[in-house]
Amino acid sequence: MASLPPRHFWRRLAAYLIDIIIFRIAFTLLFLALSTVTPWDVTLPFLKNERCDITTSGPLVPKMEAEWPLQSGETRTNQLCGISWLGSKRYYVFVSKVASQQGKTNWARAISVPVDENGNPIDQSVADRPSSDALLLILPFAFAYCSAKGRRTLGKRLLSLRIKTIEDGALPLGLAAKREMFKFLPLMLWAISNLASLFVQQPSVPIEELIKQARDPNLLTASGLFSLTGTLAPMLFVFTLIWWFYPLFIWRGQTFYDRFCDTKVVKN
Repeated sequence: MASLPPRHFWRRLAAYLIDIIIFRIAFTLLFLALSTVTPWDVTLPFLKNERCDITTSGPLVPKMEAEWPLQSGETRTNQLCGISWLGSKRYYVFVSKVASQQGKTNWARAISVPVDENGNPIDQSVADRPSSDALLLILPFAFAYCSAKGRRTLGKRLLSLRIKTIEDGALPLGLAAKREMFKFLPLMLWAISNLASLFVQQPSVPIEELIKQARDPNLLTASGLFSLTGTLAPMLFVFTLIWWFYPLFIWRGQTFYDRFCDTKVVKN
């Protein structure tokens, strides 16, 4: 019986971490430059600074108490959070969280409303920052370009790894893109679900309606979609572990995505 090719687990992991750091820095600078020359803030949350303080007063506190009265066993926490990162302007979000405990089960629902520094509601689109999710959709194509036609990412070059077809040929760009999209499938699914929630949420929804959605969520509302996303998150995490790590621990010569694309990773 022919022996299986080595899995190169630690080399793969080290190369991936090196490449992610390099691409993250490169895209952070690129998005920062785009924010400088355009009227849009598309900066990535790099060196993020978030400070939240408990608040008991402000324009939204009495509205929350009136529109979302507490039931027996429930507690409410109101916070005013200031958020900023490299190249971005600081913006503020009022967060009201209602929590309770039923037996051994804890649950919580929250609503976030963009406000000014005094707590007055402002345009809700201020807090919509899709740049990170957009990056997750762009990243596979950056990896693909650096892996096609005999090229290698810096991480793979430093760790002496190369991606080839099963016939030991170089990957054409189309095949490299297919492989990277399969490889980053868990992250792309997460990004798509987050971006979909932005389209579901209407920027002109009144505060009262947002409170109602958080208080009584259903899958036809933005809050309900967030709840669904939170429910699917553990399933997506398990899928990620299976997709990325299971083939490397139960080694059969290829990862799932390499098997689907008829490719392999070799030491070179």
